Amino acid sequence: MKVILLSDIQKVGKKYDIKEFADGYARNVLIAKGLAELATPHAVSLVQAKKQSMQKKHDEEMSVFNDLISEVNNIGLELTVKANEKGHLFFAVPAKDIAKLIKEKLNKEVDDHSIVITTPIKELGDHSFKIKKGDATGDCKIKIVTK
Repeated sequence: MKVILLSDIQKVGKKYDIKEFADGYARNVLIAKGLAELATPHAVSLVQAKKQSMQKKHDEEMSVFNDLISEVNNIGLELTVKANEKGHLFFAVPAKDIAKLIKEKLNKEVDDHSIVITTPIKELGDHSFKIKKGDATGDCKIKIVTK
């Protein structure tokens, strides 16, 4: 029996996949628990339309993400912090400060959880960080200066 999965099921399939299962398993487990529905021609066409709209939305989000990465790299972020006379910071620069700086400079919202700092920024100078969205990652640069 062909069914359409309505949610991600581990070791079975992903949401909106059309799969073939034994009649008993499909009826008594998947459909009975609301995890799947019968794959009628009408339901299949609806699922395909949903998949296309989800793909279009994903492509638009990735386009916006790529634009954000290029804008961040073009403007050259510069963060002013306190440092000692040797150029060492009193604290490592947190991701939320970088997100706040991007919001101020570009007026674009970036979640601080999507900013990945691989090595802590504890000194003045040029540093790099990544902005991550889903599977995509963009490399960005920031200059740390003192007051």
